[in-house]
Amino acid sequence: MATTSSVIELIPASKAFVANRVNSLGAWVMAGFLDAILMGVVMCQVGAFFKSRRSQEGLGRHYHWLVILVTFLSLLKTSQAIAIIWVQNVLDFMNPDVARTLVAKAWWQVTAPLLTAIIGVVVQSFFALRFYMLARNIFMVLPIACSMLLGFAGVCLQLHSIIVGNAKAKVMWLLVHLICSFMTDFMITVGTVYALRTTRNSSGLASTASLISGLMRLVFESAVPPTLVAAIDLIMSQTLDLHHLLWHLLLNYALAKLYVISLLYTLNCIKEYRHGQKSLSGGRVSSSGTPGMKLGDVELGNRSKSNQVYVQTQVVTHVSPSQGSVEAEDLKHSVWQPDT
Repeated sequence: MATTSSVIELIPASKAFVANRVNSLGAWVMAGFLDAILMGVVMCQVGAFFKSRRSQEGLGRHYHWLVILVTFLSLLKTSQAIAIIWVQNVLDFMNPDVARTLVAKAWWQVTAPLLTAIIGVVVQSFFALRFYMLARNIFMVLPIACSMLLGFAGVCLQLHSIIVGNAKAKVMWLLVHLICSFMTDFMITVGTVYALRTTRNSSGLASTASLISGLMRLVFESAVPPTLVAAIDLIMSQTLDLHHLLWHLLLNYALAKLYVISLLYTLNCIKEYRHGQKSLSGGRVSSSGTPGMKLGDVELGNRSKSNQVYVQTQVVTHVSPSQGSVEAEDLKHSVWQPDT
């Protein structure tokens, strides 16, 4: 039985695209797989958030809208990854002349870094607001806001450079975007830790210091992963050669989901902390460690002797992770009973 073979004539650019398919197509496929895996983590965090229907105060009352927004953006990012893989590897499987141009012409593919930047700005704005509410100093937050806006402007200008075909400007604005994204994450993390550490050192109370140390661990657990990935993304974009440059997309896709996971992890920890704080506030004891007689909001020791002055010192510590504030105050009350 005779066999026939077909030969497809490709222009040199398409031949190079096919020959380099491990890098030109493989990077998008692996980035999509990683995005889908992290999307599962995001959905678990979202489920945990809405499963716990505990009352919130202040800005906490609006957190569910923020969770809905970042969940929608995460699903949009995953849908974008699926669409890119489907078009490149299925619809245009036999048409490399078209597939190789999608990275510079198809709007759903060109806007991949832009959608990551939008997610980053939303999450960074949340953490910057928490930092401001903790530091209460607008001048400490201004550099963060400027870096965040400059980074977003950089990715928008990079998109424009791709559309007009200016490769040199595309590389420059990508660098601006990645540097600003890393610096924004770094300043938020360092600033928040510094503000918490300053509060802990000035409190003078062991219980308050322990609570603030827990908040500092929460900051590291939630902020360090996206900051580290942003730094690696910056390094890869500047060290990889032209044939392997697309592999930095692995970090870009992961960064979008890590931002959302960081936000949801923080909100869930805040809910758990506030629930635990309310559970522990149900009972009170006197300063001597024994139950006393409750008078208003103050606990007084048992008064078995007369003609004495009883002094009760109560330390009230207010820690609000959702509002980013830590306050402590000492309340002293005295009761004198004359001879009868």
